[in-house]
Amino acid sequence: MSASSPPPNPLAQLAAGRLGRSERDAAAEKARRNPYAHRLFLVIDSVPEMQRALAMTLASFGADKVEYASRASDALAKLSKYDFDVVLCDYDLGNGYDGLYLFEEVKERNLIKQSCVFMIVTGERRAPRVISAAELVPDDYLLKPFTGEVLRLRLERAMRRREAFKVVDDAVQRHDYLGAIDICNRMLAERNEFMIDFMKLKGSLALKIEDFHTAGQLYQEVLKIKEVGWAKLGLAKSLTGLKSYDEARQLFEEVLVENGRVMEAYDWLARLHQNNHQLEEAQAVLKTATGLSPVVIRRQQALAAVALRNGDLDVAEAACQTTLELAKYTWHRHPTLYADLAHVQLSRGESSQASRTLSNLRRDFRYNEVGEWMADVVDSQIQAKAGQPQKAQQLLAAAKERYQKLAGELPAEAQMEFARACYAQKDLEAGDAVMRELVRNHHDDEALLSRIGALFEESSRGDAGRELISASVQTVIDLNNAAVKEAQAGRLDEALERFAKAHEEMPANVQVTLNLVNATLALVQRQGWHESHMRRAHELMLKVRKEAPANAKFQKLQQAWRLAIDKLGMPQWTL
Repeated sequence: MSASSPPPNPLAQLAAGRLGRSERDAAAEKARRNPYAHRLFLVIDSVPEMQRALAMTLASFGADKVEYASRASDALAKLSKYDFDVVLCDYDLGNGYDGLYLFEEVKERNLIKQSCVFMIVTGERRAPRVISAAELVPDDYLLKPFTGEVLRLRLERAMRRREAFKVVDDAVQRHDYLGAIDICNRMLAERNEFMIDFMKLKGSLALKIEDFHTAGQLYQEVLKIKEVGWAKLGLAKSLTGLKSYDEARQLFEEVLVENGRVMEAYDWLARLHQNNHQLEEAQAVLKTATGLSPVVIRRQQALAAVALRNGDLDVAEAACQTTLELAKYTWHRHPTLYADLAHVQLSRGESSQASRTLSNLRRDFRYNEVGEWMADVVDSQIQAKAGQPQKAQQLLAAAKERYQKLAGELPAEAQMEFARACYAQKDLEAGDAVMRELVRNHHDDEALLSRIGALFEESSRGDAGRELISASVQTVIDLNNAAVKEAQAGRLDEALERFAKAHEEMPANVQVTLNLVNATLALVQRQGWHESHMRRAHELMLKVRKEAPANAKFQKLQQAWRLAIDKLGMPQWTL
């Protein structure tokens, strides 16, 4: 017979409960007294001795969770995987890559939360001026050599300031920028010591979702309080979005007069010149900018593109080569970068150089479907230039055969390169089919439509290109309007069917995709839950959040989705 368990002792249970609470209280007190104990740190430095020195210093403060990265690529991998609280990054990361550019890339890819401290450590005396000029300024920077006490004071000041931003962490990480702006408004109403910081965050979020009126008003308010460069730069961007181009240009120029290291001002100024068809001025601005800061990939790409349109093939080739070298060990690396370089080399009559670029493309993207397809497209152009039309046609035919399967994975630049090859070999029908689908899927992307127009001009088909672009855009508008009329007339099933058909024809068109989701929400709110319709809508919302999270329509629809899901009692479908 087994012995019976003793009856519970109320005093013992009470004591155990008190002990549990006291342990939790002790842990909370420890965290309060030691702000380092519960935080995850990342040290980014290519020098092992510096990594060890920083680790020992942090350990002396009480930090017991520290990760390390020696290269920018390693840092990006870890930042994608872990939720860091503090990042200490060396300014010089080797191969021309600096900590400030890494910070901009991390923010662009939404890899760190708003409450994460990002501090740059540098031995370069010029670095502070470069850092302070950036729009995305890290929390602080430290000049080597520094003492442990200086690091501690700077870190604790930055951590205290960043702690205030915990309230927006979840919203920003979920790409709920409208929700984050609402939180900023609540924090601004408190008028606390971090008011300017929340104004800056709100302005950047408003720009991100292209709410240029809100952004412009906010930056004007900041400038009434204090003349700061980031607010002037933000106002100039807002004016650009509102198409007040002359005012915007004057502001960008003022910003550069005050500080010639504000690199973003060069980029936006060059864009304004291009919009105004002042291509030589745009190239001059970008040439100055790449001279000051040569490691930004998108800036080198912009320089290559405008130099090519200007017929300045020397500059175009150098910029393409620099872009490829910078991208080689980063997430920016793509077969189209090799194709861009080969295209310029062929334009210069450098067939042997283009063949070498092709060999590098085949080597670096072996067993990669998109890479191998792109290599065949480039090879077809090389063979055509070499007077081998039969071989060129065989390669292009093989690329055409695989295009339909790969089209969904190909960026616009890759599709345009394929169209260029088609036009060069007089296959106008295939080239136009590619361009037509590009326009239909991106009918509201003015920058892309401008590049497509330039490709038609380059192929001596300017008039045909303008007609194709106009007709394709009108097709999208007509399809959309027909579905909207059905919805306005209360025929929601018919509207949904029309939007679904439009999405089937134009799967990459974000506006059409979101209209389909919107029609689905209207239908289920009137007729009740529909599993298959909502599953499709959920998948489409996740796709848009991944590809275009800042889209203004998506931001509003995201809030409507949340309200509908709550009302229908289906929390499992929360985004």
